[in-house]
Amino acid sequence: MAQNFNLQIKGLVRFSYLSKGGFALSDKDPEAIREILYDPERLERRFALFERLALPSIRNQLDKNFTVGVLIGKSFPKEARQHLEAITANVPQVQIIALPEMVHYTAIKRAFAAMPDLPDATHTATFRLDDDDAMHRMTTRRVRQLANALLAIRGDKTAFALAFNRGFYLDVGNQEQPITEWYEKTPLGVGLALVAPKDDKVNVFRRNHRKLGEYFDCYTEVEKPMFIRSVHAGNDSGAAPTGRKGVLREKEIIRHLKRGFGMTLEDLRNV
Repeated sequence: MAQNFNLQIKGLVRFSYLSKGGFALSDKDPEAIREILYDPERLERRFALFERLALPSIRNQLDKNFTVGVLIGKSFPKEARQHLEAITANVPQVQIIALPEMVHYTAIKRAFAAMPDLPDATHTATFRLDDDDAMHRMTTRRVRQLANALLAIRGDKTAFALAFNRGFYLDVGNQEQPITEWYEKTPLGVGLALVAPKDDKVNVFRRNHRKLGEYFDCYTEVEKPMFIRSVHAGNDSGAAPTGRKGVLREKEIIRHLKRGFGMTLEDLRNV
């Protein structure tokens, strides 16, 4: 007999959240980390990337039946908090979540738990997006399509991952060739989702995204470019591609940017 599944989708963006572990600065003194994360010039740059890449890609999703938590610290500067509230006010999917400093994965679990559940949901797809990247406007729709199709044939209650391994790398500051196409050989974090029964509290941050296929069944797609990964001086971790370079010509890249992300090459040259 056919089973009925009802999927809810929750995403998470970490916006300069001060955690114990979970990012490259974690070995520094907490006060030193706070000063670095909340430095006004750094925050201004993070906001510029968020407003040009991540936030429009959330707003432009074709399937709008999802929630995205933007995780910040309780100590987040007041003016920055007000600015974040202002720029996300017209994006109903966004929920700002402020938590005190705690172990990184504990904070992640708390953040996902803070987002409301659909009462009739049977499964949850948790996805990740960094504040300086963008996901294709089809991402949440495709996550829902793939999750429903795979749930119908898997016949079990174990978690599985969905990844999009083809996309663009944006070299911020490179005016000559800011965008290149890449096919990743391991899952990238942009739009990466983990589908699990609603009562299973595991989420997409449970494992390093590059190693997700070592712990979960993982379905990946390379049909079209599905992400924009920015490369800049403020990257917390290495932002180098792991696979092969694509062959799209500039005019084809321009077409994909407009159709898939609502962006132009000039927009990205000026990020």
